[in-house]
Amino acid sequence: MTSLEQIVSALFVVVPIMFLLTVGGLIALKSGVTHVSTGQDLLKVAGNFSQLLLRVAGYVIALILLQYFIGMRPSLGW
Repeated sequence: MTSLEQIVSALFVVVPIMFLLTVGGLIALKSGVTHVSTGQDLLKVAGNFSQLLLRVAGYVIALILLQYFIGMRPSLGW
């Protein structure tokens, strides 16, 4: 039963985070683009996507470094 409780408690943390990242990502991808119809619009969406990935990767690295500096074992919760 313990593993089921751990899975459920992990889902209560992971699902809202993934939901917020997905909604924020969809908003950020379309930023500055009304209709994806030209090559320039596709380049704008690709640029937005790459910026989004770099930000998320930077936040994850910052959190791992913070855990390391305060003496915790660097992990992402699993």
